[in-house]
Amino acid sequence: MQTDICFRNLSLNTHLPSVTLFQRNHIDGNEKCIAWKVIPHCQYRWRHPFRIERNYSYRLCDDHGNYSIIRNLSLENFSRHDEYGLLITQDNNIISIRKTTENKYTGIQLLKNSRVIANSTLSNDFHTSFLLTEKFYIAADLRTSQGKLINPININMSLSDFDIQGKTHIDITMTGGQPGAASSPLRFLISSI
Repeated sequence: MQTDICFRNLSLNTHLPSVTLFQRNHIDGNEKCIAWKVIPHCQYRWRHPFRIERNYSYRLCDDHGNYSIIRNLSLENFSRHDEYGLLITQDNNIISIRKTTENKYTGIQLLKNSRVIANSTLSNDFHTSFLLTEKFYIAADLRTSQGKLINPININMSLSDFDIQGKTHIDITMTGGQPGAASSPLRFLISSI
């Protein structure tokens, strides 16, 4: 299942700010948000269509920049060991991962559409947990690039959220930001089917 998104820029901002989509997947705080999708410099009246898949996947990484193959996460509650020596448990919308054997993997990346949406370290001593959510956030001019951490100080008043649960199509329109003293702030109008 997937949700088709159509972003449209109707902002009169002459600087053409980049637009960033992200999720808040960390249980322990919102300071670790990763820019999942960045729409750079979309021109006035232009559209940028893309698709969000509902399923999550994951991959492991080591200290040398190597990655395992991508594995899909099941949506039902489960508890299992995988061949990398991980104990993976899922309860409702929270997934927890813990190393059960010594191996070279030091981190895990949560993926959506094969793009990193969250990451964390792995350990034998503690569980790493992620929130699997259908809620996304969108904001303009976060000064980041796709796959990179978002500095919380850059999250601004343009921040909006939307939920893809049960929706097949969502239109997002950026408005505001015209030049001059009467300028209104950038904002996002979100409608769904």
